Amino acid sequence: MNRTYFKTIVFGILILTFTNCKAQTDEKLNPKINSENYYEYYQSGGIKSTTTNWLRRHEAVPIIIDELEKLGFKTKQYILYELENGEQIILDVYNRENDLGIVFNTGHFASIKKDQRNTQTYKQDKFKVSGSLGKRKVYENLPKNIIVLQETWYWYQTQSSPNDKLLNKKTAENILREDIRKQLTELKN
Repeated sequence: MNRTYFKTIVFGILILTFTNCKAQTDEKLNPKINSENYYEYYQSGGIKSTTTNWLRRHEAVPIIIDELEKLGFKTKQYILYELENGEQIILDVYNRENDLGIVFNTGHFASIKKDQRNTQTYKQDKFKVSGSLGKRKVYENLPKNIIVLQETWYWYQTQSSPNDKLLNKKTAENILREDIRKQLTELKN
């Protein structure tokens, strides 16, 4: 194989890769999908291969901060917060003025089911000085001023070619924003 031919093939692969990546990142918000109906858009099986993924903490926390700041809240990240019983948890986002905290519970179920939105349990891993995993503390009920959000709620799907019938990442991010606004409204009442 000569060098020019090899370079042409490599260049072609790079162009295809770039084009595929652009199709996935050029997503637009789907106005038909919201936090009330998005489970109806879950697709499994079918002719095209569909990949399901979830918003991770490192993606969700900046969105949470942005949404709270749009609503006039000044925030801090990763605050050690003491509960009334003396236990301490790490809040992903905290507003001191209103004593408002948000935790984003990592981990997700392998299957997508609407009833998972009812889960309010928060799990915090503790680590030993050596860095190994220690005990996991499970909180069934946190105080009302702490909003619990679950990674498993914020799923999205992709296919090799754009599909406006799928719940895309941009729409999943918007559902997270909707949930923050709803939770804050419920706290005020």
